[in-house]
Amino acid sequence: KGEPISFAGLCKMACCNLAESFENSASVTVGYSDAISGARQIKMLGLAGTYTQILDENRPIMRGLSAPYGLSYTPGMWLNSIQVSKGVASVTAGHEAITGQINLEHRKPTDDERLFVNLYFDDELKPELNLSTALPVTRDKKLTTIVLAHGSMDTKSYDHNHDGFRDLPEARAMHVANRWLYAADNGLQLRWGFKVTAENRLGGRMGYENSMRDQMRQSALDGGSLYGSQIRNRGFNGYIKLGMPVGASVYDKDEQDEMRSNIAFVADFDHFNESSYFGLNDYTGNENSVSLNAMYSHYFTYRSSLIMGVSAHLQSFNERLVNDFVDNGRIEGRSYDMDHSENEAGLYAEYTYSIRDKFSLVAGARGDYNSFYDKYYFTPRGHIKWNITRLLTLRASAGLGYRSTNLVTDNIGVLATGRRFAFDGYAWNGDYDFHTLYRDFNRMEKALTVGGSLTQTFGLVSPGDATLSFDYFRTQFYNSVIADQEYSADQIVLYNSDKRSYTDTYQIDFSWTPVERLDIFATFRYTDSEMTIDRPDGKTARVERPLVSQYKTLLNIQYATKFRRWVFDATAQLNGPARIPTQTGDLADDKYSPRYPMFFAQISRKVGKFDIYAGCENIADYRQHDPILNADNPYSTGFNSMNVWGPLMGRKFYIGLRFNLY
Repeated sequence: KGEPISFAGLCKMACCNLAESFENSASVTVGYSDAISGARQIKMLGLAGTYTQILDENRPIMRGLSAPYGLSYTPGMWLNSIQVSKGVASVTAGHEAITGQINLEHRKPTDDERLFVNLYFDDELKPELNLSTALPVTRDKKLTTIVLAHGSMDTKSYDHNHDGFRDLPEARAMHVANRWLYAADNGLQLRWGFKVTAENRLGGRMGYENSMRDQMRQSALDGGSLYGSQIRNRGFNGYIKLGMPVGASVYDKDEQDEMRSNIAFVADFDHFNESSYFGLNDYTGNENSVSLNAMYSHYFTYRSSLIMGVSAHLQSFNERLVNDFVDNGRIEGRSYDMDHSENEAGLYAEYTYSIRDKFSLVAGARGDYNSFYDKYYFTPRGHIKWNITRLLTLRASAGLGYRSTNLVTDNIGVLATGRRFAFDGYAWNGDYDFHTLYRDFNRMEKALTVGGSLTQTFGLVSPGDATLSFDYFRTQFYNSVIADQEYSADQIVLYNSDKRSYTDTYQIDFSWTPVERLDIFATFRYTDSEMTIDRPDGKTARVERPLVSQYKTLLNIQYATKFRRWVFDATAQLNGPARIPTQTGDLADDKYSPRYPMFFAQISRKVGKFDIYAGCENIADYRQHDPILNADNPYSTGFNSMNVWGPLMGRKFYIGLRFNLY
């Protein structure tokens, strides 16, 4: 089942970036990976966002090393819409979508807006600017382009919970993108473009500066508490897409529309470089990847088609991790070189058949060979949609998914602790070939996801003004990689597990438009998520997956006056408890976070070509008061900032201005 978020939906809140675009969604939950880096992460179907595939107009993005930060690198005002689908997705985009897929539709070169400006300013003096300009390059408008720009500065530090650490890092970010489209008279379309990203983040103790790094290491030796973190990220993405119709078209007289077979080719290059440190932990990563995809879509009839294609994904990683700690008055530790290449090639086919207004079936499969693991992977997937009656619809999907783990960046929060790292128990056992270990224990994660939804449309005030939907999805892992902070009190052990691990998610959505321009949306989600972890005595234990809220309920009400001159929007959330991992190694010492509310409100006013908006986030000023454990002793094994279950920032007021020139 899809959950579209339109541009109007993106405007309901500040939506500075993609991570902040899901506050009105119960399907997607947004949080922080830790209390130091500011890296945002999503959860879908009770699992980390790494199991959700992110697409940019059907091109897979945010893979590899950029995954922890990618949500912050897509400004919300660059987008026209977002499509969220739960469960397995089409095999044409790869085998990585396990819990769902999020497709981003950017502003187009063919948009009528010659200039769009969004200015944002909040009560903590954070300015943000977004620009886009769409222009026809040729007089016949066959060649068009759009330039997108973003700049933001978060240069003030705050410590509202008085633990001595910045609540969020100081950050400076710049993103620029340029997209082109050439549309020929014969239906051929050629799209290409690029995006450049640059960001610096400075976190840690209040007053810490990057020039104090040597002083920080001396403080660690002296038993002091000076602690700092810096993250420097640089990224570049370039792509080219070619689509061309071939053969005769097929016409449907009922739809008064035609479809035509076509061929398409997509080439994508991605570069990402990260240089970072968290106290004594140091991580640098450099990734270059190339993705190629060629497909042929053949229409037998208007409602019967087959897609066949080949794809390749080539990745090269240069990674180095230094895990230092203080031992007997000296800084000890270990350096891990994790350089490796991972190349994959695959074939896929997907058949679609539909009966008008009644039934549709999508059945697909793909086979891939991965050179790093030297294995073949088979991925079958299927989807059905059945309109049982004119107002009652059933959707169902099932399929396998696979993904390759990036040990450090997929678990970036482990760097923001004082723990030692143990990779499958090999951390302190002398020299070994880390490349071989990385390959042998970090096998491809494999999971089966099945589920579906039942949607009923009915009338409360007028016919068809309300919709009620029930969803259920189950994800069952056959193999997973676990970053276990409960194995012992002084280590974080990363290991591969084929033990029982599953997530069941139930969700009810209700939407109602009782009168024109008044929209009411309510939703409730319940999650049952369990996993099996290893214990030091050789046994295993089944536990509730940590930091996954058991439930979330949400109510959103929006009212707009005629011509949407005024728009009033309010959202209320109640977030359920989540299990907080034990810090002693004894599972009996774990505990649960409290349930907590969140409230949001925004008012916008249209004045000519301007939209002026003002709002407040986290109106009740609720905060997690202990996101950093042992903040006074950051070089002890008890120091931990990765167990974030609630808001880090309190009440925030903001104002903004959107300007459109056509």
